[in-house]
Amino acid sequence: LHDALPTYGSIDAGLVTQGSNITTTAALGDYVFNDLNANGIQDAGDTGISGVVVQLLDSNGLNVIGTTTTDSTGHYAFTSLQAGTYEVSFTAPANYIFSPGGQGSDVNVDSNPDQFAGNVGTTEQIVLPEGITDNSIDAGMYQNAALGDYVFSDLNGNGIQDAGDTGIAGVTVNLLDSDGNQFETTTTSSTGYYSFTDLRPGAYSVQFVAPTGATFSPALQGSDRGLDSNPDASTGITAQVTLISGQTDNTIDAGLILPPATPPG
Repeated sequence: LHDALPTYGSIDAGLVTQGSNITTTAALGDYVFNDLNANGIQDAGDTGISGVVVQLLDSNGLNVIGTTTTDSTGHYAFTSLQAGTYEVSFTAPANYIFSPGGQGSDVNVDSNPDQFAGNVGTTEQIVLPEGITDNSIDAGMYQNAALGDYVFSDLNGNGIQDAGDTGIAGVTVNLLDSDGNQFETTTTSSTGYYSFTDLRPGAYSVQFVAPTGATFSPALQGSDRGLDSNPDASTGITAQVTLISGQTDNTIDAGLILPPATPPG
């Protein structure tokens, strides 16, 4: 009789089918977009921003693993990554502000950096399993907007800025938010001009306060929106104006019909 042969239970063999493609690295990336309404979601009309610097950080957010810039369409990618945990840091170009992060229910069209975090422009930790590509790491950015223009003495009361109509200084102008609440206030300059700047994109209306004895001109007369009078003649408040990222609307004017000057003595 022969002695029993020993048994080895840990001798394995791995087989790869000829022609198969085994992926062991991971990747992440996607898109930096101009968030026209500053809602933190990629809407129709929002376009990519090129040349934005994007850094890939380690799991602690301290060490830079890689740096790239967005292409002409606003896209970027980090490829050939080991499975692990990462953060992504976006550098906003001059005059851009990060949109609110994590808005809506679709992670593929939101903005990932948290604008309120201590490290502005950096995402939360991203866990990449082996072989996975995560193309949902986006960043929305917007530019502040502005509006304003002119309060004029409407000599013929036609609601249009004609030659000879001059600016009125010291008129109180209030900016109202989308709910009609006063948001800011200013007064017209010595030449009748006013402006509200550094506004987040959104809907606003303007309230003009007529000086004692003055009345508002008829609103929205003629075909040139740059030369008409905007406020309702009875309330002094304009219709809402919706401003998008980077927009300046200098067409919000008010015509006033001033009382006759009191003769001297």
